[in-house]
Amino acid sequence: MRLSLNKVDRKKGISKKNTQLWLLLVLLTLPHMKPAYLARIPTVDMVFDILRGVSFLVIVLWYMIRRKSASLVIALVAVWRIFLASSTLVHGGDVYTCIVESFSIICVVLLYDAAYMSDKSTFISTQLFCFELVIYINLLTEVFFPAGLYTAVTTIVHNENWFIGYYNNHSQFFIPALLFAWLYREKTGKTMRTILLTMAIYISAVLVWSGGVLLSLAGMTLIFLQRKKQTRLLNYYTYWLLHIVFFVSVYVLHVQDWFHWLLVDILGKMGSLTFRITLWERVLKLIAESPILGHGSQNVFVRTAEVHLAHGVHAHNMLLEQLYLGGVIGLVLWVSIILLSGRQLMKYADTQESKIISTAFLGWCIATLVEPFTTPFLMGMFVIAYRSNQGEALVQNSTAEEPYRERTGRKYRIRMQWR
Repeated sequence: MRLSLNKVDRKKGISKKNTQLWLLLVLLTLPHMKPAYLARIPTVDMVFDILRGVSFLVIVLWYMIRRKSASLVIALVAVWRIFLASSTLVHGGDVYTCIVESFSIICVVLLYDAAYMSDKSTFISTQLFCFELVIYINLLTEVFFPAGLYTAVTTIVHNENWFIGYYNNHSQFFIPALLFAWLYREKTGKTMRTILLTMAIYISAVLVWSGGVLLSLAGMTLIFLQRKKQTRLLNYYTYWLLHIVFFVSVYVLHVQDWFHWLLVDILGKMGSLTFRITLWERVLKLIAESPILGHGSQNVFVRTAEVHLAHGVHAHNMLLEQLYLGGVIGLVLWVSIILLSGRQLMKYADTQESKIISTAFLGWCIATLVEPFTTPFLMGMFVIAYRSNQGEALVQNSTAEEPYRERTGRKYRIRMQWR
């Protein structure tokens, strides 16, 4: 029964595709996907900022009409960002940057919550298109400018920058892109767009040779190929526990010495890990100075001065970065978002949708072992997890179809409605 229902859903999703809604979602999404290269051009950057403001107004209006009130996960994300902004203000930090980041995150999670519940098929298609656009352009810049498209200067000089930014930051685009590509294939049964985008992402990762990007992609692929054999040990919640396991293993037990062959002979990244271990030790001392409220968002010059390391613009680890920014309170809010978002996902953990979404979170977890990404579209994945498997209970109860008919005298199709 499950297979037949899935086929009906796929045909229904394709036949009712709303072109106007598709275009609207693309226009609302792209301003928040501002590539780092375009942000360097003042006029273009200003246009993007204006479009983001317009997008925000439309999204909020649409959300108020469609949803009436904020869902719990949206409210929790908003509380988390408000707390970080408050901590930043208390510590005299970079309030402007914190507010701008919060603005984009709130915009995207609101958009995802409203759009995902309005038309799931159209929403997935639009997001896939937006990520295809920037990732294919980025790949072209890597091919034609192998040494880097431009030079960025912060506390140090970075040459390895392409269309979507610094090479270590590509995961923030690649991970949600793969999520939508795989969901698109599962929803429609079409494979060509998924295959092409997956190939482009892997080629791009190899060309720039970022250790974090390569390991996150390798982990996602390995689990995705084995998704039919996933057990209770391989799921959304256990993936997030990687942060604790990794930090204890590397910082306390020094197990990285066991993987010398991988870090040196294959990836050539032992120096990067050694730098991070030194950085973590200094960040831990800063966390101990304000363990409850954290330090809030500080600009890159303050961050590097605090740790006396030119690359120390952040903690290079999600767990430590959350503790630095918001202390114990901030970390509790962050963990609450994780737990709440995974509730529906884990309730139907055996569905293909849950396995695909969980695999994307694995990629995020691996990437953030060394880079603290909480970008808008990664945060949007929490909404997708929170809203996942809508109506799945109806599919699971399909075995009760005949008894239901006998009791009510009605056709089972009456029961086929979204919760």
